[in-house]
Amino acid sequence: MKNAAHKARRTRSDEHEAQIDWSRARVVGRGTKTGRRYDLKTLRAALGRTQAEVAEAARMAQGDVSRLEGREDVKLSSLARYASALGGRVEVAIVVNGRRYILDLGPDDAEANRPAPRAG
Repeated sequence: MKNAAHKARRTRSDEHEAQIDWSRARVVGRGTKTGRRYDLKTLRAALGRTQAEVAEAARMAQGDVSRLEGREDVKLSSLARYASALGGRVEVAIVVNGRRYILDLGPDDAEANRPAPRAG
């Protein structure tokens, strides 16, 4: 059962990766699984999104998106809103002795990373 879930997750990831224009991306380091890490601004640009589009989808001010992209230390909740605005979600993993352990930090559905509606 675990293998089927892992395969389904990998398939969704592979399908999403096909939508990314990696020619516009800049490699910023080495990761453990894919071999690459991207900063937020580079990923957003590779997906063909503007800060204004992400801000509207995340229900944030454009300036907040700009500041988020420039930070090295971000809140997980802010990152989840940003990821959701890009059509994705956040996964957090701990790597021990080369083995990845994906953490369960809450519900794993579209509602978990969707920004709450603004009052008003």
